[in-house]
Amino acid sequence: TADMELPEVEFLPFSAAWPAVRDGYPGWLADHEATGAVFASGETPQRQALGEVTLVGRIDRTDRFADGSVMLLDYKTEPTGTTRDRTRDPMEDTQIAFYAALLPQDTLRAAYVNVGERDGSATFEQAEVVAARDALIEGLQHDLQRIAAGVPLPALGEGTVCDFCQVRGLCRKDFWEAA
Repeated sequence: TADMELPEVEFLPFSAAWPAVRDGYPGWLADHEATGAVFASGETPQRQALGEVTLVGRIDRTDRFADGSVMLLDYKTEPTGTTRDRTRDPMEDTQIAFYAALLPQDTLRAAYVNVGERDGSATFEQAEVVAARDALIEGLQHDLQRIAAGVPLPALGEGTVCDFCQVRGLCRKDFWEAA
């Protein structure tokens, strides 16, 4: 709050919820580490070339297992139902598929860690992350080829996550112009 020069009242909701959030995380972490997961990196910027463009992002956490496999984790502080819904249709879960595309591993696991004040912390794994990542990459390459050919692309993005996207306006429907 000091670094961001936030008024104390802006931090009040978080500080009220923090004890419950904080107390639920160590149990989740112990259970997670009991699976053999070992912290590898956190808040790590990633870059991955995809043809003539470079994908850029920051992954909350990656873990390694004894067999060398990797699991990427994305922390969420939202209702558990919202996090659970993210993993229902892997082809709609573009966020974790994009993060998977940032990593060099051909196979990996990925999950959201919901850190909540009511339900504690829980893991919601995206079991089909490799298929979702591959479909995302294929779709991006197809769209980039169309852009290079001068084909206009429709705006497809919608939802609250678009409010925080660094490329807001590239795909959001509220930027469509009437013809």
